[in-house]
Amino acid sequence: MNLTLRQLRAFAAVAETGSFTAAAQQLHLTQSALSVLVRELEREMGVQLLDRHTRRVLLSEAGREFLPSVHRLLGDLAGAVAGVTELRDKKKGLLRLAAPQLMACTLMPRVIAVYRAQYPDVEVRLADTLPEHLLDGILAGEVELAVGQDLEVDPALIERRTLLRDRHWLICPPGHAFEGRRKVRWAELAPYTFIAPTRDFRQRVLPELASAERAWMQRPGTQEVSYMTTALGMVASGLGLTVCPTYSAPLVQAHGLRMVRLEAPDFHREVCVYGAARRSLSPAAASFVQILERFASERSDA
Repeated sequence: MNLTLRQLRAFAAVAETGSFTAAAQQLHLTQSALSVLVRELEREMGVQLLDRHTRRVLLSEAGREFLPSVHRLLGDLAGAVAGVTELRDKKKGLLRLAAPQLMACTLMPRVIAVYRAQYPDVEVRLADTLPEHLLDGILAGEVELAVGQDLEVDPALIERRTLLRDRHWLICPPGHAFEGRRKVRWAELAPYTFIAPTRDFRQRVLPELASAERAWMQRPGTQEVSYMTTALGMVASGLGLTVCPTYSAPLVQAHGLRMVRLEAPDFHREVCVYGAARRSLSPAAASFVQILERFASERSDA
């Protein structure tokens, strides 16, 4: 059996109006075209659905039995189309995101606030996570997007898009010898305890340092923590110095600390957005990426 929506709509219109002429006007069809659609439907069904009379068209017994099902089908279809349209227009939806703890409490709230102002009916859920577990939610299907530091990915599973390159700054407490400096060189950090802000930071920065700085970074006195907030708390208590990306400035300021340009070498890391490979983004996720890219283009890497 090969029924079409046009046939079902034609039958429903005739049943509701009791007239081929009125139904044709309602559907913007010629009366002959409407009659053909109804006859095709009756032929496919193998029963007569309408009794034609001179002045009026009435439902047959089979037609009365069939009409409620047609109404339900057309109603369900209209609801489904409306639902997809609302998703397309971001009038509803659910967007699940993941980000490392530092980014989750600095950059992401600002981006989400802009997004929610533009699309207030889309619910946004943000999962903060350890950097090494950033992509787990995508692989498990628990989040649609992840935003964070550059990570190696299997392109068959994860798609990565670079948003920006972000400089790392030296963080020191107020009153420190470096506080009033415009810039500091890595070599000048040797007399101080260094607090690596993440477990993989030393491995990432070592290839970019000269031999003397590499030896200093690898000495036993270097602290290593899992969270930037821990590193900032230690710096605020005078236990050493650390570094952090530009986007963490609100958190640094909240701890009453100072950011000083760190160079020779400059150390940058890419901030990327990740999604499942070979899977199109939902309208909500695609518009969120657009806002992320706007944030990236508007901020200059100092």
